[in-house]
Amino acid sequence: MLTVQESDDSTVILSNVAHIVAQREDGPRGKFALPLNRRDEEGNLMLLCPEHHKIIDNKPQLYTVERLRGMKEDHEKLVQTALGNAIDKTTKRDQFFDKYAIESVYSSLLEVIKTPVYIYQSTPTKDAIANYAIEQLPLFTQPDIHLPYILKEDRLYTFQDPRNADSPFHTVVELNSVRQIASRKWWDDPVKSRWFVELLNITLQIFTSQKGLVYDPDHYRYYFVPDQPGQPKDIEYKPLNQNVAKKHVVWQPITKKTGLPKSYWLHRSISLRSYYVSSGRWCLALRPEFRVTKDGNLPLDSEKIGAKVTRKKSKMFNYDLLGEINFWRSFLGNNEPRIVIDLGSSSLVISTTLLSGDINWPGIPEKYARTFTNVEYAEDLFTWAKLQNVLENEELFDDLDEGAEDDIDE
Repeated sequence: MLTVQESDDSTVILSNVAHIVAQREDGPRGKFALPLNRRDEEGNLMLLCPEHHKIIDNKPQLYTVERLRGMKEDHEKLVQTALGNAIDKTTKRDQFFDKYAIESVYSSLLEVIKTPVYIYQSTPTKDAIANYAIEQLPLFTQPDIHLPYILKEDRLYTFQDPRNADSPFHTVVELNSVRQIASRKWWDDPVKSRWFVELLNITLQIFTSQKGLVYDPDHYRYYFVPDQPGQPKDIEYKPLNQNVAKKHVVWQPITKKTGLPKSYWLHRSISLRSYYVSSGRWCLALRPEFRVTKDGNLPLDSEKIGAKVTRKKSKMFNYDLLGEINFWRSFLGNNEPRIVIDLGSSSLVISTTLLSGDINWPGIPEKYARTFTNVEYAEDLFTWAKLQNVLENEELFDDLDEGAEDDIDE
């Protein structure tokens, strides 16, 4: 019985729990062949208002067991549809997914933890333009400072403040023309955002060149070259599940059947792309590739490359691709938690942990399952100190620049 208490302490009956087959044999429909010990089960019960409970029990010939069971079934189907199966404590969907495995899916994206806060705009001197002095500036200075720049619309844009006397840009610009621009102001601008990405790409070109990679402008990728002409090259790195291993980065493949070297060389290469993925958030996308040469130096004819690379990649499945991406994050990040690129006045900091998400899916047979244990690189005193040094230096520059106006007429 379902009741409600009124304010005057009286009780109002809202509904009754009625039996389709009566509890006793002398009750309504009580002669129906249903064992007495099962007549209080949910399948034999209906919730009715007092009026209709009385009508149904007074007319058992009209409201037969079959008819009442049909009414109960129709009503429950209607409620299930209206409430989205809410009457089930565990829906079929939940039961379905309870059998699934929860696993992590790893992307080919690295999170950019920190980008330069400011861009510095300045006007080159006439002498610098006439003598191509800017083009002759070093892109990298000791101890470990990267100096990317772009020239757009007769103006120089850098991540380093040219007003700093130690800056290589100090002598090639009109110092009174220097303007400090908040980087965020460029990110939503269709033109300036491309300029910002260009500055990031040049930063990566300088960084990868310091790692011994060569830039391929035709394919926008970076590749390994042999230390000695005609000699293969191996790199030590931290694989998916081991402490250390070696991987071929420049080599001449061997034909399995004959044991003879093939007529071409393979060079591991990587495409690095910067993406503005959401408000204030950047990511670096890694796409492993292969460069094909005749002898470890001269490029192979383009019409001969496609089939070889396609054949190589056709044998790479998800786990193989994860292994390639893991190699590049290990190599570029020196097996450290972050890639820290010093830009003098600021820094670019990139996490070496692959962005990932969890999925609920049937999984794969256990015999094909693979693991990935080296998901993150351990933090130590040196990596922590490197990050703190970068942050403290940037705070110092921010203090020096405090009160400086952003460039209005960009």
